Amino acid sequence: MLTDQVKNLRRGLDLAPSAMDIRKLFPMFAPASFFMGGKWPGPSETLAASGVGLTWALDLEGGGMRYLDRPMCAHWEGKKLDWRAEALANIRAATADVFTHRVGRKAGNGIFAGVMMHPDGWGPSRLLLREALEEAFPEGYRVAMPEMSCGLAVSRRLDREEEAYVKGLVAQCLQNGTRPLAPGIFEAHEILPKDMQTSPGS
Repeated sequence: MLTDQVKNLRRGLDLAPSAMDIRKLFPMFAPASFFMGGKWPGPSETLAASGVGLTWALDLEGGGMRYLDRPMCAHWEGKKLDWRAEALANIRAATADVFTHRVGRKAGNGIFAGVMMHPDGWGPSRLLLREALEEAFPEGYRVAMPEMSCGLAVSRRLDREEEAYVKGLVAQCLQNGTRPLAPGIFEAHEILPKDMQTSPGS
């Protein structure tokens, strides 16, 4: 018997581009291997972060998602809609708190890591919310996305114990997650798509 999520996913595949709600479109990090071979149905970017790519997807009602495909892009572009900007605005609007968990320093002066495991499943997409992350880490930050529903932002100033904690957390998520993504810890700019690299206010 099909689960409701699978039913909703199949129903989403039958929807015409004109029936898609652009307010449900979000950026999505995925393994770069998804986009090799030239058969991906929609837009994608291979990022500077090793093994990481970026695509876009729609959040379907009742669970599930549908990857953005070229007919949807053409439909919105025909309406003069900047679907990339809309997707970024959507994840910003859906974010009351950029972190679901914070890891504080022993000395009690702030945090050294923030985890993004939001129940909506778009946690790592919030790594694109640079203003919020720069506010959380004024000293600068790095990022990780060991699993497709788990993102981390970490301070650039880690002591050895904190660095070991972060590396262990990344390894644990990578090993135990159902959708592993990338094992690395990256510079913040390495996960930015081309259209965000020259717009620091995004």
